[in-house]
Parts: sequence; structure tokens; C-alpha cells
Amino acid sequence: MTGEHQHRRQVIALAIAAVCVEAIYWFLSTAGHVTERPHFYLTFLDDLAEGFRRGHLYMASAVPAELLRKANPFAGENHAYWYWDASLHAGHYYLYWGPVPALLLAVAKTVLRVHTIVYDEVVVFGLASLQLAAGTWIVGRAARSFFDDPPISLQVMAVVVIGFANPTPYNLGRGAVYEAAIVGGQAFLLLGIACAAEALARPHRSRGYLIAAGSAWAFALGSRVSLAPAVALMVAATAWVQAGPGKGWGSRLRGWVRAALPAGLPLAAALFGLLLYNRLRFDAWLEFGRRYQLTWIAAPTSWRYLLPSLYSFLLRDPTLSCRFPFVFAIPDLGARAFPAWWHLPDGYFVYEQVAGVLVASPWSWLVPAAVLAFARDSRPGASWAVAIATLGATAALFPAMTVASATNRYLGDAVGGLSLLGAFAAFGLYHRLRGRTALRRAALAGTLALGVLTAWSGLALGFLGQYAHFPSNNPALANKLVQKLSLCGGPPAPLPK
Repeated sequence: MTGEHQHRRQVIALAIAAVCVEAIYWFLSTAGHVTERPHFYLTFLDDLAEGFRRGHLYMASAVPAELLRKANPFAGENHAYWYWDASLHAGHYYLYWGPVPALLLAVAKTVLRVHTIVYDEVVVFGLASLQLAAGTWIVGRAARSFFDDPPISLQVMAVVVIGFANPTPYNLGRGAVYEAAIVGGQAFLLLGIACAAEALARPHRSRGYLIAAGSAWAFALGSRVSLAPAVALMVAATAWVQAGPGKGWGSRLRGWVRAALPAGLPLAAALFGLLLYNRLRFDAWLEFGRRYQLTWIAAPTSWRYLLPSLYSFLLRDPTLSCRFPFVFAIPDLGARAFPAWWHLPDGYFVYEQVAGVLVASPWSWLVPAAVLAFARDSRPGASWAVAIATLGATAALFPAMTVASATNRYLGDAVGGLSLLGAFAAFGLYHRLRGRTALRRAALAGTLALGVLTAWSGLALGFLGQYAHFPSNNPALANKLVQKLSLCGGPPAPLPK
């Protein structure tokens, strides 16, 4: 098979896989209505987008005069007047989430001349689609340029896992402003990785792709500012490989600086823009709006919350049942969420659902193989790919682990990196077993099985989402699926609690 024919075959296969994933996204996000998209959730993003379109930085909704007359508008007794979770300052509402999703919506509404309200879940769906497209692009480029063209079946499975690994379907199940920040950050994080991969694979056009990578990472930062450590490290790692070997540390450092500038300058401009945005809104460069948030749910941050959150994100068990869809994440577990001997730090609370990565996403079992196999790999592209995915799986999630409670949607900060690490491990393992036909076939079958289990687990968790999305919004179809597909050998078991 010629290289051109193989490339065409790869592109077609990956495109078909992505389209199939996208179709299931639509089915889940519309709660099975398919031909229409009912309005399920919130309009935070549209409200801020309309504010931008009117030429100011605050939301279009006016603050009730009754609330402004209160001596302390933030007191819980005034909640009847609140715009829940918005930030109130100087008589206007703002959002503490990054402005990029709302800015994109404002541009889209202006260009397309949309005059109706656009619900948050429409923006989340669009960002999830971008995340999928960027992940598919990375898989195709990495397979061709860094990992010796693994089988198409493995590449397709990588795309399926990127699409369905928890919590992406789960976040589509309650597509609100909370999810928009996470999914938007992840979409642009992966888009930046895709552009950086092109820069390494096509050195003659590297500057343009590095600028594009830095711009995408700037958009990621503008969606979710907690990604700042991850994107800074990604720029540094990409520049280090791009600079290549030098004669001595001084030469290597100068080369690194030159390579870092194309990607780093858009990122520095975005960081300054975000800080200026804060200054114009709240009269403080480092105030993002959390201090002015209208809520009574305290979510402090501290290093002492790191271990319980790490346990939750890695090892919190989902509940298995014979009832369709078989995998459930239970809310409000309280003490049941941790081993009996675990003493939680003061202020840490357990309420929202979490399904630990090592339990609910078996594809992640491949991650150690990726790190060990390529930590000292002589191929710069392969080593870079593993390093950049590792940063996406760790540094991107780390800030969320200091919050006083874990929630499943936060895993969206790491889902792209984890999925890519598993894919790169599968690609590398297949290559290393060349000439050992039986072992290679067994490894391929085992890897595909892990991918199927991961995809199903993610879809199952997305069927319910945070607030029983599908059953609540299409009970007739949900009950039919439960009746037909449950494995209980009688009436379906009740929902686990």
C-alpha cells in the first residue's frame, strides 16, 4: 500500500469514527429527541454575550433594585433576588468563568444574525465537537509522524475513547456554563497540541503552526484560567524539542527562547488581557469574581484537600448494576465515598458524583506503559507527544484538586491528556511487539477491549449526567431503553442510591 493511499484510508476511517461519535453526542445532548433540541438548562453565556454585543463587560440582565437596596446583597436571606452563581459588583452582574465561550457566542450571533436566546448547552455541544475534532487530528498526525503507523483499528479506537471517555458525555448531559468553561478549555488545549504536533512534523512551516498553537492555548486560558500551569509547561516542552540539540547549555537555551516566542507571545498577550479584564470589571488585576459570587456554597481551596480529591479522581468507585446503563455515579455518598479509616480535612465535603479514572476508564491502565516506554525514547516526536499528554493529564487537573470537594466534571480538565496517553501507549506497544505475532494480536485485542469498556462507561455516565438528563427530559424513551436492555432477569432493579 502506497503512503498516499494509506494516508487517505486513515483520514477516511478517522473521519467516519468522529462523525459517528458526533451523532451520539447529538442523541445524548438532545435526550434522544434528535430532530429538535429542547431548551434544558441555563443562559449565562448568552446573557454575557449580549452584554459584550452592547459594548460593555457586564451581563445584559439588570440587577433587581430590591437587591441593590439591601445592606448586604450577598446575605443568604436575599437569595430570592439573586442571579445564582453570577458575580455582583458595582450594580452589575458578571461571570467569574473565562470570557472566551461568551465572546465566541457573541461573534457567532453577530455574524449569523441570530436574535434569539442561545442556551448554554448549544455552546457546550459546539465546544465538545471542537474537542473531538482536535483529538482526532492529534491521533492522525501522531500515528503518521511519531508512532510508525499503528493499525487503523487502534487509531479509530483512540478517537472513540477521546470522544466518549468520562466525563465528556457526562458534561454534555448538563451543558451549562460550568461545563462550558471545562469543555472549552479542553477543546482549545487539544487544538493547541494538534498545531504544535504539526509544527514538529513539518519544520518548514513550524513558525506558523507554533503561533497557531500559542493562540489556541491562549483561548484555553481564556476559557479556564486554571489551565495556566499546563499551557505554560506545554509551550516550554514544545520549544525545547523544536529548538533541537545545541552546543552547550547556552546555545540550547538561546534556541529554546527563539522557539518559545511564537507560541509564548499569544499566551502572554492573553494573560495580560485576562488580568486587564479583571481590572476593568472589579478594580483589581487578580480578582476573577469569586469574591462577589452570589451563592452560599463555599468552595475554598487548600493544599490539605489534595489527597482526598486525588483519591476521588483516581479511585472513587462507580456503582455497577444489572439495570441499564449498568454504570452509575452516585451523588451525596458522604462517608461511603472513602475508606472507613480515612479522616477528611476540615471543610472538605462530599456531594457531587465522581467516577474514578482507574475504575471507570480502563484505557487509563495503559498510561504507565506510555510513560515508561517513551521517557527515554530517542525519537523526539514520540517523547514530546507523551510529555505533552502527561502535562494535559496532570498539570491541567492539579488546580482543581485543591478545591474543597471533587466533582466528576472536573475530570474534563484531564480527559484529553489521559486519552492520548493511552493511545500513545497502545501505538508504542504494538510497534515494540513487531515480529511476535501472537503477542501482538493479544495486545491489540486487549487494548481494543479496554477502549470499548472505557467508551461504554463514559456513555453510561452521560446517559444520566449530573441531574438525570436523559430520563428527566425524555422519560418515555429512557424507560423503554431500561426495560429492553437491562440484564436483571425480571423487572429492572431500582436506581442505585
